[in-house]
Amino acid sequence: MSRIKCLIIDEPYVASVLESYISELDTLEHVGTFYHAIDGLMYLQRNKIDLLFLDIMLPKVTGEAFLRLLPCRPRVVFLSDKKKRWTRGDDEYILDCLVKPVTFESFLASIERYYATAPPVVVKRSFPTRRKRTAPDRGPFIYLFSGKSVVKIFLDEVLYIEGFKNYAKITTNEKEIVVYQGLAAIETRFAGRGFMRIHRSLIVATSKVTAFTEQAIEIGTHILPVSAPYRKQVARLICAGLRDV
Repeated sequence: MSRIKCLIIDEPYVASVLESYISELDTLEHVGTFYHAIDGLMYLQRNKIDLLFLDIMLPKVTGEAFLRLLPCRPRVVFLSDKKKRWTRGDDEYILDCLVKPVTFESFLASIERYYATAPPVVVKRSFPTRRKRTAPDRGPFIYLFSGKSVVKIFLDEVLYIEGFKNYAKITTNEKEIVVYQGLAAIETRFAGRGFMRIHRSLIVATSKVTAFTEQAIEIGTHILPVSAPYRKQVARLICAGLRDV
């Protein structure tokens, strides 16, 4: 997987924070920082990048007006001092708007959104090759960060997710994956995809439940506790699944 070329156009303090975040991930490459719109525009007229972190209100020009000047539009993450709710709209190139001061968790969410929306890389071959056997479809997936790498996680392979203070452990059919995000943030990524919360620190795949009682759920050899606040909801979801069988 090629590295994402990132450019920053913002004031020095915000830029320094983003530079440190970018350096934490091997999948990202920091190609430059500019504090003024004209300098960034001159660079982008000569160079192609993948992801632009852009102040939504630059001196003398708005971020949206700046984008209209670009010859080639990269994916964009706006940066704003305002805490009011922001909606992306119809522009598929604008991924997010991060509120300053930018947290590492919100930064990661924007990078994950980049992977979810960026088009796949097509490699053209200039010589004939044998047709390879088509790999079986493994179903929907998401990207999450594990250490300094981005990992591709197929939803159908996940058994359960266990949350800790600042990270979570995802147990699949074959391995355990540690991701450095809180369980609440991960829960939003899995919402509506066949997963349910059974404990303040546990999320399970409903299709993988092999047995259950009021106090516990079994997934194969794993026995997971169901805490009192979630018991009615868990029983309702499991019973609804049994009716569909």
